[in-house]
Amino acid sequence: MNIRKVAVLGAGVMGAQIAAHLVNAGVETLLFELAAPEGELNGNVNKALENLKKLDPAPLASPAKLAYIQPANYEQHLELLRECDLVIEAIAERMDYKADLYRRVAPFIGEHAIFASNTSGLSIKQLAQAFPEQLRHRFCGVHFFNPPRYMHLVELIACRETEASLLDQLETFLVSTLGKGVVRAKDTPNFIANRIGVFSMLATKHHAQAFNLGFDTVDALTGRYLGRPKSATFRTLDIVGLDVFAHVVNTLRENLTDDPWHKHFELPGWFGYLVDQGSLGQKTRRGIYQKIGKEIHVLDLHTNEYRLSDTKIDDGVKDILCERDWAKKLSGLHDHPHPQAQFLWAVFRDVFHYCALQLGEIADNARDFDFAVRWGFGWDSGPFEIWQAAGWQRVASWIAADISAGKTMAETPLPEWATDPLRTGVHTPQGSYSSSPYAALPPLPLAGEGQGVRGYQLRSTLPVYKRQLFPDALVGEERHYGETVFETEDVRMWHMGDNIAILSFKTKMHTVSNEVLDGILRALDEAEANFTALILWQTEPPFSYGANLLQLMQGVQEPDAGLFGKFKQAANRVKYTVAGGGGLSEVLKAATGNVPHVEAVVAKFQQVSQRLKYALVPTIAAVDGLALGGGCEFSIHCTRIVATLESYIGLVEVGVGVLPAGGGCKEMAQRAANEAQRFANDNRVDVFPFVRRYFQNIAMGEVAKSAEMAREMGYLRPSDRIVLNRFELLHVAKEEAKALNATAYRPPLHQHQIAVAGRTGIATLKAAMINMKEGGFISEHDYNIGCRVAETICGGDVEAGSLVDEQWLLDLERKNFMELLATEKTQARIEHMLKNGKPLRN
Repeated sequence: MNIRKVAVLGAGVMGAQIAAHLVNAGVETLLFELAAPEGELNGNVNKALENLKKLDPAPLASPAKLAYIQPANYEQHLELLRECDLVIEAIAERMDYKADLYRRVAPFIGEHAIFASNTSGLSIKQLAQAFPEQLRHRFCGVHFFNPPRYMHLVELIACRETEASLLDQLETFLVSTLGKGVVRAKDTPNFIANRIGVFSMLATKHHAQAFNLGFDTVDALTGRYLGRPKSATFRTLDIVGLDVFAHVVNTLRENLTDDPWHKHFELPGWFGYLVDQGSLGQKTRRGIYQKIGKEIHVLDLHTNEYRLSDTKIDDGVKDILCERDWAKKLSGLHDHPHPQAQFLWAVFRDVFHYCALQLGEIADNARDFDFAVRWGFGWDSGPFEIWQAAGWQRVASWIAADISAGKTMAETPLPEWATDPLRTGVHTPQGSYSSSPYAALPPLPLAGEGQGVRGYQLRSTLPVYKRQLFPDALVGEERHYGETVFETEDVRMWHMGDNIAILSFKTKMHTVSNEVLDGILRALDEAEANFTALILWQTEPPFSYGANLLQLMQGVQEPDAGLFGKFKQAANRVKYTVAGGGGLSEVLKAATGNVPHVEAVVAKFQQVSQRLKYALVPTIAAVDGLALGGGCEFSIHCTRIVATLESYIGLVEVGVGVLPAGGGCKEMAQRAANEAQRFANDNRVDVFPFVRRYFQNIAMGEVAKSAEMAREMGYLRPSDRIVLNRFELLHVAKEEAKALNATAYRPPLHQHQIAVAGRTGIATLKAAMINMKEGGFISEHDYNIGCRVAETICGGDVEAGSLVDEQWLLDLERKNFMELLATEKTQARIEHMLKNGKPLRN
């Protein structure tokens, strides 16, 4: 079954955003809403579509996608449902509302269509009873997480009558077309992610009160230090909405009366007070936090007033939290007497305790459990992963001791499977633990499983997952990235037993050093000699944060040279002593005095880009996440870019006071000329209108906010591919390489006649920048940088329409880069970026 057309019923916050993501994926989409009581009948749904433009983060990959959502209402357009292969209901979380809607639309559902509810926690079994009996075999739950474009998780829930093949078809669509991570959840209140994520928040609230910690202190402790979103706990509640959270907790309280933790499914008085006041969080601009001017204020429960947020983490606790090893981190928190450490241990303990008791009830296995929490709540590691990484037996003994001492939120002991003395964890290369007696694997004993009565489950065998060559990994699973061709400290070239070579960077944030340049050149030689294609692909995002100017300069001389030593000393000062000293500026000045060596590195950068473009085998940039500066330049020179939707691509060099000099300006000028040629009238080529947009991208340092936007900005060509599921990226890149070779691939011919805008184009761009400078929108140095970008991308001091070659443009790039690098203000920008990680406007 191919899902060609989808209808979303309900244009609220979730429904409208689900529709937006469907069109992001190129799926024909109808969005239904109640007919407006007056005026145009589509008034309500049109208003919802307009609101999509205002949401941040943007639900649409490009504003142009909005036009592809077809508005509809229940009075005029029910017949259109017959054309839909999938219908997703996303109206208010009330059983009676949903039942009424089901009865209304059921006669119009196509014979083979899937009907799915986006409920966040209502019983799928009860919802199915409201659906006509003859249609229930095509009914299920499909729970997206907010915001649907960005949150990877979708929970798939069957009712008793749901056809197994239907679920497989829907999972395939969700994974590959929409790019989601699908978890099959059992039909229990709030399913998996909300059940555990909400309990974690309730436990955090409980222990924060017990240890007398303020909301801002709790958020400082429970955010990125624990591998969780920056919004941590209480900021997340403000983002979600206090009323929404109250509804979820109420669902738990009403439906889990036998849960040992039931007494904790209550919200404190202050929470109800905020909700009653209408202080619901971000959507009402006040909740637990309130922004006053540029300052963040937080509710103080001692005074019931808002105070300036003033977070203070104990130094000893902070040292523990900075530890990357979960065994050391959890041990430190368990043993440290400070209330902040004991608070964190108590939260971890009670979450582990709850997860162990609930595993068999709400999930098929521990893998689904951990992925649901990771993908639905943005945790870097799931609760069982953390427990396993910290040492299963030791943590289990601590939990058991605290249960015996009456310190836990519930007195129920850990289940037998969790306290098995042979257990070392729940995730293994053979699969993940399942407490179900029907666990498929293994039939033979595994550590901690006695005679294997209850075993481990492998990952799904659906064909769609064969596209994920390296799926999201769990602690305890083995991962082997192919066979090594060569490896250095900075890069590794490898293959998977076929004739396609892959090059991965090993530098931090996959920045480009002099050694990376050498590695790419070596990889290109190897690929041309022994392989049919070369793919640039990283094992984790980002694709590349760009060239690290300091690293590049360090590589221009031998390690024992005086200049290298100065750079190393400066780097150490920047790393360890942010305050004081102008040492880095002095070193930058020294480097720019060593012009031949610095310019040689820039020339090598250009050489790499040109080699990627004109290699005898196809080169594929498999881009995921940030591809900035040099990373963008490498990408745009490759034969193809295959990018995930969430790729953020741009030439951002102006932020550190220079211009793209790895072929970026040259390539944009060349693309502008080629575009102008296609639109030329009577052989008269006016290249300037096409140059202008590329100039703006470079001079403003604009970054595309999606791969779709990157295509609109000209970083991606029409032939480049966009992938929705990042775990399919390498598969698609390899298929693209095969397709190119299937037509006897030859590299593009060198272009010797590139039309440029010349001095007329430069003058026009300068005039616009003068107006911006006089209006106070840009600084004098911004203007200087912009003038050099204009000179380069317009081809220099030549007549408009003059024909130049690529080397001419590369020489202009390099010349202007070096001259900007010699200025004090550019050196100040570089120093500021290295010290603070933020651009300086001077």
